[in-house]
Amino acid sequence: MGIRTALPPKLRRRAGAAKRELSRRLSANSRSAARRPAAPPAAATCLHEESQSQWFWDHYREAVNHIVAICDRVDVPLRDRTIGDIGCGDGIMATGLCHRAKPSSLIGFDITPTDREYLITRCREEGVGDLPPQLEFRESGEVHLPAPDASFDFVYSWSAFEHVSKPLEMLQEIRRVVRPDGHFFLQLWPFYRSAYGSHLWDWFADEHHHLKEADSEIVAKLKSSDRHTPGWTEYMTTEFERLNRLTLDELQQAMSTAGFSVAYFELDTAPCHVTPALASYRWSDLAVGGIRLLASPS
Repeated sequence: MGIRTALPPKLRRRAGAAKRELSRRLSANSRSAARRPAAPPAAATCLHEESQSQWFWDHYREAVNHIVAICDRVDVPLRDRTIGDIGCGDGIMATGLCHRAKPSSLIGFDITPTDREYLITRCREEGVGDLPPQLEFRESGEVHLPAPDASFDFVYSWSAFEHVSKPLEMLQEIRRVVRPDGHFFLQLWPFYRSAYGSHLWDWFADEHHHLKEADSEIVAKLKSSDRHTPGWTEYMTTEFERLNRLTLDELQQAMSTAGFSVAYFELDTAPCHVTPALASYRWSDLAVGGIRLLASPS
């Protein structure tokens, strides 16, 4: 087990602004309107605000490096294994893991179908070649994965789990598809009660702002703000309201209840100024921004 300091501000901002869950909906909607719901009016603008190339390499290489490093550290092989990606979004990370780890198969699951044509285009633009032949994408349900029991040697989820509406049920479903001798890797950032847990730092500079005022006040301020276009503000307001607000302790309990034993974890932590408005919260909830963990079936 390990504890790490908070992410540097630049990386922390990019990690939040470029959440895989948000990118999934925005890139999918804006580029494949024929198969998906209409995008928020500000979607295209938002995508241009971040370097698409930076986004690509953050997920194709950097996020993959985290998974591979932790698996190497605890001797969990990925080569020639069957792998599942929960909340695969645009598929960039799944592609990177295929190229890096060379599994026998990798299936990416998401509630919105992954746009393969867009993914192929991005991979070619970034010079990494075509999609690996062992890579497949499937549309999943809210808490259902279209896969048989014990399908995978290794399952992972990266920067999507705070958006899962029913964390325990999703973990139980993941446990169903992991083989008895398999492993599950989870990365979650940010926890809701941590400094940037609202995902709204573009509107609120104050750390833990969302713990100091009612949701209704936050929503009112968002709707009256002209910082971003109305469409993007509405979209992020909805994302804020739908966060599952899972805590570190609740995640630990859910992992156990779902039938997982955690063998390794790393925490992203940060110093915290405990004002009177925050005094009633657990220190761990305020200071722990994220986690990367590796678990196996109990």
